[in-house]
Amino acid sequence: MKTILLLLTAVVTATLGQIFLRKGVLVTGEVTLRGALIKELFNLIFNPFVFSGLVFYIISVIFWLSALSKTTLNFVYPFTALTFILVMLSSRFIFLESIPTMRYVGVGLICLGFLISSLA
Repeated sequence: MKTILLLLTAVVTATLGQIFLRKGVLVTGEVTLRGALIKELFNLIFNPFVFSGLVFYIISVIFWLSALSKTTLNFVYPFTALTFILVMLSSRFIFLESIPTMRYVGVGLICLGFLISSLA
């Protein structure tokens, strides 16, 4: 049970990381990786949203590593699918991004796969 809480915390913090990174690039504009690359990276990293997203990712990795130290990789790894689901739903409700119907079908299949793999 403790390992699952670690994994769910890793999933939620990774999702928060993605949300903050997205908000950061919406504020700073398109990342081109051309021209003044150092200046562009500096502006990105020190954008409060991007910086917060990176911090959430670091926190996520810490919880992920803790979970990995307690059980097998083949048990832990399917939890990454939950991050995909939460990020997609967050993009819909926070950023009002449209989501095609087939993507919802795909998420349903991912949920089914996650449930099946967690029963083993």
